[in-house]
Amino acid sequence: MPDFDFQSYVSCRRADGAHRPTRVQNYAYLEDIERQRQLSDIHLLHKALSIGLQAWRYTEGRKLQGQAVELNHKGVAHIVRAWADVCFAFEHDTLPIKVLPSQQAFFEPYGSEDGVFFGLSGPACSLAVSQLKFLFGRGIGALDNGHVTYLTLRRFADGLTRGLVGVAEQLPEALLHWYRSAQITQDRAGLLACRDISSAIFVLMKSRLDWSDTEIMREIRRYHEKLDVDWGLDEIEKRVRALELFASSRIYQRVGGIPIEQVDAQVQKLYSFWKGK
Repeated sequence: MPDFDFQSYVSCRRADGAHRPTRVQNYAYLEDIERQRQLSDIHLLHKALSIGLQAWRYTEGRKLQGQAVELNHKGVAHIVRAWADVCFAFEHDTLPIKVLPSQQAFFEPYGSEDGVFFGLSGPACSLAVSQLKFLFGRGIGALDNGHVTYLTLRRFADGLTRGLVGVAEQLPEALLHWYRSAQITQDRAGLLACRDISSAIFVLMKSRLDWSDTEIMREIRRYHEKLDVDWGLDEIEKRVRALELFASSRIYQRVGGIPIEQVDAQVQKLYSFWKGK
């Protein structure tokens, strides 16, 4: 796989964008865009996507739709309202969303360019509205930046290989590199939706760590008090630091802030330990 030359791609972003494979949002992380361009050049991956998505529709897709529960009772009115608000903020009509009791992740988009729906897990229904908005913003970010097809295939492949061999051994290296950078784009969309770094941190920690709410809130307080924080995983700290950088951007601050290209360069340095892995 060709290496990613970040500085040269900054120049490409200022050009007409003729080689971009998807609609690019102004908050999207540059490495995410370039990794997708690289994926679009892999012919065998296109065949794998087509075959994998067809298999998903007739197996896991049908299973998920059969398990789905509508969000239509009074106890979830705040969830429906939050979802509608986030869809509106990102200039979408209210998109299909259902509760998937067996889903492990809090919130996931499923499907392809032919159709997408969003699944909310049971435990996610107990989250605060601002935390839900972070999740919802990440989901819309995945949709708007062309991530859903790749995410669906990645989860499907993971389900097939779990317990046998790691998904990392089954998926092309290029797809794994892309997934890491796509998380940054989605986190940015989540922060734009909730505009609350504490909610973002809570969701990132709650979704990856087997910690109680009390333990997580303790570390969030330490974060705001500028004390040493136990992040649990190095990945969580990196994603939080990347969000801090994005919060200093003109896109997030609306008035003032630094150019997004400068933010991207700083984030790329932060994640440089992933380069070549």
